[in-house]
Amino acid sequence: MLESVRERAQITDLFGPAELKKSGREFVARCPWHDDRRPSLSVSPSRNRVHCFVCGKGTDAIGWLQDRQGLSFQEAVLELARRTGVSVAEGDPEAQARFEQEWRERRQLMAQRTEQRQQFHQALLQQLEQGGGGADYLQNRGISPETARRWQLGIAGGRLTIPLNDAAGQTVGFCGRAIGSQEPKYRNSTGDLLFQRNGLVFGLDQAAEAIRKQGTALLVEGPLDVVQLHQCGFTHAVACLGTSVSALQLQLLQRQGMKHLLIALDGDDAGQAATERLIEQVQPQLVAGGLSASVVQLPEGQDADGLIRNQGPKAVEGLIAAARHWLEWRLDRLLAPLAAGSASPSLETLQAVEQAGQALIEQLPDGVLRRSAEHRLEQALQGNVSEPGASKPQPQTFPTLHEPCTATGRQRAEHRALRLFIHAPECRELLQCLTLQDPACRVAMEWLSSLAVVAVDGCIAGMALQLADQLPGAMGPVLTQAAVAAPELIAVLQRETQAELEAVLDVLEPVAGSGGVSRQEPVASKPVASHADVLPITRSAEAAVQSLDRLPEPRNAGGRVVPSARSGARGLHADDRGSQQRWGCHGAHERPNHHQAGGGDLSGPLPGRCGIQTAVDESHPAPATGLNALPE
Repeated sequence: MLESVRERAQITDLFGPAELKKSGREFVARCPWHDDRRPSLSVSPSRNRVHCFVCGKGTDAIGWLQDRQGLSFQEAVLELARRTGVSVAEGDPEAQARFEQEWRERRQLMAQRTEQRQQFHQALLQQLEQGGGGADYLQNRGISPETARRWQLGIAGGRLTIPLNDAAGQTVGFCGRAIGSQEPKYRNSTGDLLFQRNGLVFGLDQAAEAIRKQGTALLVEGPLDVVQLHQCGFTHAVACLGTSVSALQLQLLQRQGMKHLLIALDGDDAGQAATERLIEQVQPQLVAGGLSASVVQLPEGQDADGLIRNQGPKAVEGLIAAARHWLEWRLDRLLAPLAAGSASPSLETLQAVEQAGQALIEQLPDGVLRRSAEHRLEQALQGNVSEPGASKPQPQTFPTLHEPCTATGRQRAEHRALRLFIHAPECRELLQCLTLQDPACRVAMEWLSSLAVVAVDGCIAGMALQLADQLPGAMGPVLTQAAVAAPELIAVLQRETQAELEAVLDVLEPVAGSGGVSRQEPVASKPVASHADVLPITRSAEAAVQSLDRLPEPRNAGGRVVPSARSGARGLHADDRGSQQRWGCHGAHERPNHHQAGGGDLSGPLPGRCGIQTAVDESHPAPATGLNALPE
């Protein structure tokens, strides 16, 4: 049967007419596995395969259907067998009849769910126009009418209906959220031929493209969490529909190219326990290197939806930037009894923590993770049996939020921009105008901009390393990676600065005609928020701010104090409007003049991010240099 399916299923039949473009004897299409600005996917009828000449990926008709619709191998084979008329039970008429009967029932259910979705949605649209309980509920939750239409939300029997779609976008069930005092608060469709809760990832049909591009999935609990997150721009968010995650749900995510899992389950006890179970479940993949994971620690008792409504999207962005490596998070929970209360823990508590720690360490293979866990456990136990007044050792820091092996091309370019900012001072004014997408890189750039203001001689590498030790989550490793570079690399960066700058800008701020934004046209963008908005204030972050306060105040040639990074845990760009205009950094807000009476307030917001007007003559491209061979 498998060979018959492979022979009869034509790869070109799995594309829409508008997706294919004739190219000689074959076709080309846009590749779904990378950010394809021009068609680079070869679709070959003769070989019955697809192959991308940019990212190197390829597959046959079965694999293509698996990837595009999130099906298992068996499901894809059966679907193609049905489409091509191949018998799935050759020589067994009864088995074939059962298969065909089950398929007819599935199609009938699918048609019924589609009709129900349309009816529920039309009822909500009527309320959005004329008023009603459903419309009021959405308004109170901060969900816009546009979002309601995009997610096909509906209303039925006093409940908000949320369609549960499979990876192909077909509605297989519904989640009903009470809009009043009904109980239970949530009610899902019962399991049947179409819908099994542990076999569906909510939002995957809308998040698949972002997950493939970023390599990262943001996992939350409920459908409304996903709807709110997508509305705020976190388009890689999906939900597991509860506090348990099945192996099949993880497989569905990995089929879409997920290499890094951001776990953001609710901040209550149930959510934290579910996070622990999930990490234990995927730990074999985590230690083997096939998957990486971090934990986004939501405030106690809050979910992503409530956090956005109460504190706005910046709060979520800050928590993602401060996400904890999965092993670091497990050790935090394991060592929590040692930090509870002001009194020294009892010997029984120390013994219990030691035993639990040893059990965790035994699950880790020999290597950096095991050595790091052993070191941190030893530090924690020694710190609680040391002499009174002795300083406690600093906790071990684990790998960065985005591992280099799983980073996208844009993420690597953003890391290169940070490195260039540190080691090439003449590029800083231009680089700080870039809009970085990675939350950790974006916050790191803001800290570096602050350090550049207070650095008297322009050298900030040492200051960045000192600051990195005090920042939480991924920001510390990101700063360390950018600041620490081999002497020969720094020499090349300083010798070939222009070529490296052009290489970074080609990725982050493409020139006109390459499918991106022209560097000659300023880009409208949201103003940069203060660190108090972006980063949840923790003890380590406060300590970092205090360390900046202890730095000497820089003065210019006239002896005047330069605006520093101390106000609001961030600094101001050099007060040079001519320089602003030359580089196209037209701020969204006017800076306070600190020379006014009373010295002025230096806590005003930074100028907004903007587009870039380079001073480079682009008619003469920079020659190829050894920078192309440098590690990204």
